[in-house]
Amino acid sequence: MLHLIAAASVALALAVRQDEPSEPPATDPPAEAPASEPAQDPAGAPGGSDLKSVEVPVPAEKEAPAKPFTLGRTADNRPGKSPYAVDTQLSAPPRVYEIPLVGQMGTDIHGEINGKPGIYDKVIEDVRKQKPDIILFRIKSRDGRSLDKYMDAVKEQMKDDKIDPRRLASGLTEYRDLALELHTEIAEYPAVMYVEDARGIASLFALAWPYMFMSPEANITGLDIVASLGGGNDADIRAKMFSAWTGIAQGVLELGGHPIPLTEALVRPDRKLSCSIDGRATTWRADTNGDWYVVDPTDEVSARFTSKVAEETGLTDGIAQDMDDLMYMLGYPEYVKVDTGKKIFDDYTAAWRKRFAETQKLVEEYQQPVDDPVKDLPKRKAAMEKVRAICKQYPPLARMWEWRAGLTDAQMQLLIENLTEQIKQIQKERRGNSGGGTGGGGGGRLGGGGGTGPGRG
Repeated sequence: MLHLIAAASVALALAVRQDEPSEPPATDPPAEAPASEPAQDPAGAPGGSDLKSVEVPVPAEKEAPAKPFTLGRTADNRPGKSPYAVDTQLSAPPRVYEIPLVGQMGTDIHGEINGKPGIYDKVIEDVRKQKPDIILFRIKSRDGRSLDKYMDAVKEQMKDDKIDPRRLASGLTEYRDLALELHTEIAEYPAVMYVEDARGIASLFALAWPYMFMSPEANITGLDIVASLGGGNDADIRAKMFSAWTGIAQGVLELGGHPIPLTEALVRPDRKLSCSIDGRATTWRADTNGDWYVVDPTDEVSARFTSKVAEETGLTDGIAQDMDDLMYMLGYPEYVKVDTGKKIFDDYTAAWRKRFAETQKLVEEYQQPVDDPVKDLPKRKAAMEKVRAICKQYPPLARMWEWRAGLTDAQMQLLIENLTEQIKQIQKERRGNSGGGTGGGGGGRLGGGGGTGPGRG
């Protein structure tokens, strides 16, 4: 009877071992028998170790806590800190600091001009003071072009006395430095870009941050303007300039974590662009062979995106009606808006544009015909001196006059010096009773007879 019980126990132990995961056979047996091997005493009675090990329950792994709800994508493999709730894990509604990138590139949106810091230096200083949870960049900037053919658009601009879009794009290195400053100086804060519209060189900023949403009417288009900056008649020099400008622009786009096929197609008209999508990952191609979407099939214009195309290709995180909608898509049904940076920007922009209107009246006064040199030349000189003083106070205003009328500080100084000499000559003639008037007649054209710049075609 005992030997039947022993045999049954051994059979049960063998059956249990067959259900366990199999191990690959070892060439050399281990020095000690595995713990699961049944041990027998000299009398042949089975050991109890096998049955005992089977009965001990395996501890269950603890489940990870549920993540906060979000409609959008999360960090993926993108650079920088993610603004999504699932990644920030904030315990309270976030404090969101808005930084506007609104208006004209080079004047409203600018970096350092002639060694003078731009308004964004003050905004960055305020960010550090406010210590927000999230930075929200908002861009709305157009260079005025609406036609597909670039040079046709330039000619239309010239007819309307507007600024040549190439002027707006000529500050490319300045824009690069500003983008780098906004990245590095406040890198400790998660950031998201909201594109209300970006046409022309402003598209660089729209794509310079890896987390980006667009309004339903937004466009990201017109970076072919970069390719037009390399001029000259020498083919070698023109090719080198083209390579340099497009390389700088691509460097800004790469701050947003975008791959080379995409960045090249955005700034180079001679590049095509399509994409394939695997799950939620987009693979950009420098051809038209992508199996999901052909964005740019031609070599005439650079790639351009409406909000719909950007969403369908995965370029944007989503389409948001407004800031509230955007924050909800990030996973925040509630948030606190910090608008001190917006106020700094808006106040400065309103101030320099108000003074620009004043200088326009002064320039009109300067350009009045000279009927009486004794009275009119001093008035003309005083008007130009006031214009020059205001331009020194507001660098964007000075740049506006340079771009619109070719009027630089050096030219204003020369005009003032010429008027001073004319006034002295008149005074000298009057003292000598030589009779007759002199100088200063005519319409008083700006630039001392030089070019009136791209805006006066």
